[in-house]
Amino acid sequence: MKRRVSDGYPLIQDESKASQRVSSIPPLINRGTYWAMFKWTWRQYHPMEDIAWLKQMFRQELDLRPPSLAKIGENSILMHDESGIPIAHAALSNRWGNFEINSVVVDPNHRGRGLTHKLLKQCGGESLFSYTRDVRLQSTLLKAGFERRLYPGLLPLLNIGISRIAMLFWMMFTLEFRRIFHQFRHLLNYKLFIRP
Repeated sequence: MKRRVSDGYPLIQDESKASQRVSSIPPLINRGTYWAMFKWTWRQYHPMEDIAWLKQMFRQELDLRPPSLAKIGENSILMHDESGIPIAHAALSNRWGNFEINSVVVDPNHRGRGLTHKLLKQCGGESLFSYTRDVRLQSTLLKAGFERRLYPGLLPLLNIGISRIAMLFWMMFTLEFRRIFHQFRHLLNYKLFIRP
């Protein structure tokens, strides 16, 4: 029986040949195996203890994003102590050519050991900026070569505005009114530091 197969495949003379060709294709990974592999790779690179620690740090610091948005991604730097417990974290966001350091967290038991300096060194050599009202972080940024500025540039400012509005709606949706009130109350105290 002759029939034409679309997409440029040749004519098939015999149905048995077609079934043989289809049966020779290796089977696809089933959904259960895929999710098991995904969970294994996720836990391998982002253990749940690290994310739980990060959420706890975000709960304590009202100046940072809400804990529900805590994540460890490709633009995150996470430092562990000798026993594998997380002690410091920094997250970068691409702001159209510049990178914003939008969260720096150091465990209170490990502060004063230069971990923020190490995090900043690992952030790379690209153009970085950070808004902060934390005096310790401001001092560290100045020592690391950052300069105090009033304006990051038009494109980064637009990007920051869009992301902050989205974060505000998310905080309202998740009922983070204490965090919203805290950040609005201190809005004029945030200072911009840029590393040219």
